[in-house]
Amino acid sequence: MDDVGEYIRVTRAQGILRRYFAVNAFDGAMTSLGVVMGAYITGLKEPAPILGVILMGGFAMAVSGFSGTYLAERAERERDLNDLEGAMLVDLKHTIHGEASRYISLFAALVDGAAPFLASVPSLIPFALSLYGLLPPGIAFPSSIASSLLTLFLLGVYLGRVSGENLIYSGLKMVAAGVAVALIAFLLNGGD
Repeated sequence: MDDVGEYIRVTRAQGILRRYFAVNAFDGAMTSLGVVMGAYITGLKEPAPILGVILMGGFAMAVSGFSGTYLAERAERERDLNDLEGAMLVDLKHTIHGEASRYISLFAALVDGAAPFLASVPSLIPFALSLYGLLPPGIAFPSSIASSLLTLFLLGVYLGRVSGENLIYSGLKMVAAGVAVALIAFLLNGGD
């Protein structure tokens, strides 16, 4: 684990890793909230299809995030390493800089891929419980919406901590974005 910290330090990747996590967790929570709202306003009551869409949506975002980030980060890190090698006139591939460059590309991809999937999990739990008869479908909807909003709030608290902003205020800003999605869904459905 010491190597991880060293690789992050050498590549100065802390900021980009935080951004990948925050942006993609936000996408996962908002997408799941959108799926639940879409299911609700169209009258879909069965938990299995909702659970399947949230799960596969989270999985698709994970695969997309991982592969896209790995390829983009690898290209950028390789370019940076080549520039450094050119400036120093030394092959750095087998040094801490070369190792860190390769590792951080993979680590960034893991963070980017895991974040949307993990952020979608809270919204699917009520539908999983409903599927097994442990929660009525009528309760699964508000529970899932509340789970998504709580996920957004916690993500906002995290970002508030990073920025030094008021944690509650930062969390509420994220919740406001989620509430906006819910309201827009209702308005698009004619307010029913």
